[in-house]
Amino acid sequence: MSKKTLSPEGDEPDNRRSFSSVNANEEFGPQSTPTHELPSPRAFALNVTHRALEVIYGSRDIGQLARWVSEDVYHSMERHVNAELRRRSHLPPAARTRQAPLFTLGKAHLFSPRDGVMEVCVLVKTRNRFQTAALRIEGWDHRWRATAFAFL
Repeated sequence: MSKKTLSPEGDEPDNRRSFSSVNANEEFGPQSTPTHELPSPRAFALNVTHRALEVIYGSRDIGQLARWVSEDVYHSMERHVNAELRRRSHLPPAARTRQAPLFTLGKAHLFSPRDGVMEVCVLVKTRNRFQTAALRIEGWDHRWRATAFAFL
């Protein structure tokens, strides 16, 4: 067999340059976005709060929130919904019916700890009392995503 060489041995290029290491998440993972490149945080916060409360009350499917929230928030809400379904499965059939949630969202109070991140508190008026929804939204890939949600 003959040996094929693509370049003469003396003409090898000097490839001993150092390359900075690149983390795959830096290039292909979610990219943070500055606040000025994102839509209104108030509108997003009110929309995601409204939909999350519908999920909590059982009138909306959890899958409809997937694009609005982070994986951690999604899995946390999914656990809550599944626990509620298990609890209701032990009730008599007449008690399993759900009433449509009646709530009104109040004003959203926003605070920005840094660029591309907003912490929001939304007042929620239910039938008998006032409650609060607190969420943290972060700008990822030119849109807001809720990375924390609590209904107090």
